[in-house]
Amino acid sequence: MKKYLSIILIIFSIHFSTAQHIEIKDDIAFIDGKPYLKIERKSKYRFLLYDVKTNEKLIKVTTQKKHNEINQFLYYTTRFYFFAIKKDLTFNEKVFESDYGVIQFLYQHRVLVSDIEITTQKVIQDYKRLSAKASCQQILKNDYSQIIMDNFASVVNNDTLYINEVKYRCVHSASYTKKVMFDRFGKWHKVAFPDNNSRHPNLIWNNVKLLDDVDKKFTVVTRGEESRQTIYASVMIFDENGNDMLAENSTLRFRLIELFGYYIKENKNDRTFFDAYWKMVDKKQWNEIKEYKKKRKIKPIKSNGGTKSFQ
Repeated sequence: MKKYLSIILIIFSIHFSTAQHIEIKDDIAFIDGKPYLKIERKSKYRFLLYDVKTNEKLIKVTTQKKHNEINQFLYYTTRFYFFAIKKDLTFNEKVFESDYGVIQFLYQHRVLVSDIEITTQKVIQDYKRLSAKASCQQILKNDYSQIIMDNFASVVNNDTLYINEVKYRCVHSASYTKKVMFDRFGKWHKVAFPDNNSRHPNLIWNNVKLLDDVDKKFTVVTRGEESRQTIYASVMIFDENGNDMLAENSTLRFRLIELFGYYIKENKNDRTFFDAYWKMVDKKQWNEIKEYKKKRKIKPIKSNGGTKSFQ
């Protein structure tokens, strides 16, 4: 068991990346010499993407410049329209000024990557996965807008390992999955920073009994992301042998997805987790928060000599 847990920790403690060679010839984008998509530039901020084999229209990419009347600033929104399913996704502050940038973004997120034909089912799956990166229209407290099944990709010794990750989108806090685990199972066992520049670590719990009627203990990895573009809290789950419990062939997959959705909806207004978390992540900020709370407890009272404070 220690062997499997060591592998899991390596995956989440180190940031891995690969660079693909992108080349565009005669409107065909090649990745490492292999044809990927056909791309046509219609205007400065508008692109059309086609299936290389069938020449079927797949995606329209359009960027618009907008003006915020209240705060008086310009910003950009980019819309991806999927023809096959007649749905679109909007990204704030995402601008593509070249066909290379569009191809790089789509391939990075594994959109329409297929060794065989691009089916409607493939488009639906990729749309759902990419929607995990799109802009949230509303932020929900103790709830989420949608559940996205995504792949956490790691490259070890030139081999790519895809781990299933469930993301609860548009939540009030990217720390929801971390907090609900802390509230129910106590302090985390391991901390893993995705890379040297990461401020927020992944928190890992070992040997957790998630399901009362199942004779298994799990390793739970909690993550989250908060940006101008999106916000989500996520989780990855493994059994004692390192098997991915969120994989399609896992009999416990949907029960575990529903379980963490339930945890988020039943989240309690208890700040103990945040005290422990910020004390570890940023002790200076944690002390500032403590001082702020301390000052809020000081109430002003009036006397003949004016206003004074007492604690």
